[in-house]
Amino acid sequence: MLQQQSSMQAFSGNTTVLRSKAAFTSSRVSRGSLQVQNAITRQKKEEIVKDLQGKLEGSVIVFGLRFKNLSVQSMQKFRRGVPEKSSVYVCKNSLMKEAVKTVPGWELLGEQGCTGDNAWVFVHEDDIPDTVKHWGKFSDDLMKEAKAAAPKGVDPAPPTTLTAIVMDSKVLSPAEFKRCENLPTKKQLQATIARLLKQPATKVASGIKAVPRKLAYGIKAIADLDEDKSKIVGDVATPKPKEDSA
Repeated sequence: MLQQQSSMQAFSGNTTVLRSKAAFTSSRVSRGSLQVQNAITRQKKEEIVKDLQGKLEGSVIVFGLRFKNLSVQSMQKFRRGVPEKSSVYVCKNSLMKEAVKTVPGWELLGEQGCTGDNAWVFVHEDDIPDTVKHWGKFSDDLMKEAKAAAPKGVDPAPPTTLTAIVMDSKVLSPAEFKRCENLPTKKQLQATIARLLKQPATKVASGIKAVPRKLAYGIKAIADLDEDKSKIVGDVATPKPKEDSA
């Protein structure tokens, strides 16, 4: 009997050892898997940040849209209505903060916009009026639906709002953002400039102060070249013929 108990104790002891080895092995495998998973996660985060940087560089306006109270169908509707050259992107605020650090002009997004839930809208310079109009109609339609569903006499809160709206290193107010719907498109600007080719260069530059900064800078550069105020844009923009080095 004593021998049987000793054998059972020995077996029990071996079992304990085996369990310890199994637990240790399992722990090592788990830690190894976690390290691989973390490496993949870091790589994915770097890819997202790089993608965000590219979107920032190609945008003139960027704003955040609160989507917490919106249905999937509503967000899909908004996304489909955004012009082709612009885009909607949902990511963690920490990744947006990281992206704006390396792209000049967008720091205010990280300082004032990266709180709560955000669907970021990146607006290309060709799409400013259409994007602003699309947002206005989208928010108006949502508000009408909310009022229709609310009890009589109750004014519902807006289903969604915009967070920081940044353009040219400046935070825009909702009123300033709405006025952007009146900005001319690129084709309209080209047509206007074609008509103004017979006007003094400084007059052309002062007449389009509110256009996207890339084009405005180009027009200003032409105006700066105009030392003779009697010259027209065509005179200034036309390169001088090279003199013969005879």
